[in-house]
Amino acid sequence: MTQEQSSILKRSVGIITADPTPTLLALLAHAGVDFLVLDAEQTGISIRQCRDVVQRLAGSGVHVAVRVPDLEPNTLVAFANTGAGEIVLPQVRTVDQLEQAYDATRYAPMGSRPHQVTPASSFGMDYSSAPLLTVLFETAEAVERVKEFVDSDAFGGGWVGPTDLGTDLRRHGEERPEALQEAIQHVVDIVAGAGYSIGVPAPAMAAAATVFRRGADRCAVYWEKEVASMLTGYAGLRAA
Repeated sequence: MTQEQSSILKRSVGIITADPTPTLLALLAHAGVDFLVLDAEQTGISIRQCRDVVQRLAGSGVHVAVRVPDLEPNTLVAFANTGAGEIVLPQVRTVDQLEQAYDATRYAPMGSRPHQVTPASSFGMDYSSAPLLTVLFETAEAVERVKEFVDSDAFGGGWVGPTDLGTDLRRHGEERPEALQEAIQHVVDIVAGAGYSIGVPAPAMAAAATVFRRGADRCAVYWEKEVASMLTGYAGLRAA
């Protein structure tokens, strides 16, 4: 794919949350937000909760992705069976890990996923669909291998995890202040240049334009962080 092809990717905005309440889901659908990323990594979000979110948002136009807790095959299959449209793979370091996840989430003959009666298979009526697999670039190793990832048939796009990536870069001895932004831009340029979707979190909703200006097509904000910031600012108005 070419850089020109990547330019046709539609810009989209969404949120990342670990607290998908019914009211929040209704608001997302009402407002026309493009996607929701459920953060099930170290948050306690269950497979049942994920399935409920997928069912509540069915037909709403809100794309549901889930950042899974780990890369174990049983974990991947269980979350794929909820019917989520996308699985975000955390702590990926090698293409082998991506391709193993691909095998686990694809029905035979493409992979090893069992033919179970679940929402994802239209309750046993259709085994032709599978979730998009996207890589969360949050390790130095993944950033170094980004070209290998985009060359894999298992690659469906990417996300950047700036906080964990910055920590991992420092762990690898990279102390330069600009190193994190350089790594993020490197990932965005390679993934977008290959024609794949790439998402980057914004520090706040108002900063979405900065994400798009650097070449990403998907912008997400951490919902709980955004609300906390808004409420803190609102409470501060007492002193104004």
